[in-house]
Amino acid sequence: MKIHVYFTDMPFGFDVNKNCFMQALRKRHEVEISEEPDFVFYSAFGTEFLRFQHAVRIFLAVEPVLPNFNDCDYAIGPFKLSFGERYFRTPPFLNYGEEELGETLWKERMVSQENTGRKFCNFVYSNAHSGEGAKLRSAFCQALSNYRHIDCPGEVLHNMEDKIGTRYHKNDHLSEKHFNGDWMQSKLNFLQDYKFSIAFENCAMSGWATEKLIHPLMAKSIPIYWGDPNVTEYFNEKAFVNCANYGNDFEAVIRRVIELDRNDAQYLEMLRQRPLTDAYPLHWKDGLADFLSSIIERGVRPFDKNPIGFPSMTAQDDAALCRDGKMGLRKIARNTSGCFKGWLDYKMNRGRKRKANGK
Repeated sequence: MKIHVYFTDMPFGFDVNKNCFMQALRKRHEVEISEEPDFVFYSAFGTEFLRFQHAVRIFLAVEPVLPNFNDCDYAIGPFKLSFGERYFRTPPFLNYGEEELGETLWKERMVSQENTGRKFCNFVYSNAHSGEGAKLRSAFCQALSNYRHIDCPGEVLHNMEDKIGTRYHKNDHLSEKHFNGDWMQSKLNFLQDYKFSIAFENCAMSGWATEKLIHPLMAKSIPIYWGDPNVTEYFNEKAFVNCANYGNDFEAVIRRVIELDRNDAQYLEMLRQRPLTDAYPLHWKDGLADFLSSIIERGVRPFDKNPIGFPSMTAQDDAALCRDGKMGLRKIARNTSGCFKGWLDYKMNRGRKRKANGK
């Protein structure tokens, strides 16, 4: 069966032709990328998906955003949710070109005394403000650096020449950022020279474990992890320092890191541990192929989303609603006046704040 699909509102670096979703689809179907799709895959980086009122919408949770089934027909993500046959749970996975996790993290690792002679710790971040973890990790890094120097090549707490390839290239002509496909490998090369890596997620969300944890494990650098409260479902708690095990008491975490740093036997024992648990579904891609095939076999039949029309339940494309005759002049006027009032309040409040600050 030939199907027409489209990807939109995806993060920088997402390759519409090379990703696990396309691989799963191509196992059983002839797939064509089309701007007149029957099936639309979208994520959290925009609202273009709203243009496709009559296509089947499939939300991809590749960021810490839960699916809204008042917008999507189906969803795929790492969160432990249940919504009939409309949701498929993946294990943590990435779209930066990493190998299959099972190839590098499934087995106990070979270690040697040389691993204890590496540099102490690194901190690689460019986000200093978005999310609770962004602020906590800077404070933790500064506290741990009272014990030993920490190398920070990123934009946050920058204290050394950047040894990692730029994650995004900036196109000066278009003024847009473009993902650097070599970034992941250059980061792994950097991390493997360190005993420890500070690995704090941007937020602590159940099921949300990212490259911040996975990359150090791949590079045999012990992660000091803060984030997913259920991270030990798939990741062996003996293979990293989990802040949750210490009640997120950072003084206690630092004492444990110092203990590992000074005790080679304990350090090597943690380093050789197999990072993945037995619960990790190594063959999850087969399940993904089954899930997508069931969607296609059902046909181009979107579910009735937000049937009562509650305004807070769904993102709405007013233009599309007008085209379908589902919005009249009274609602258009009400929505427009509400938007204008919000904009005016913002402008007036900003003016008062600037005046109060003497600007």
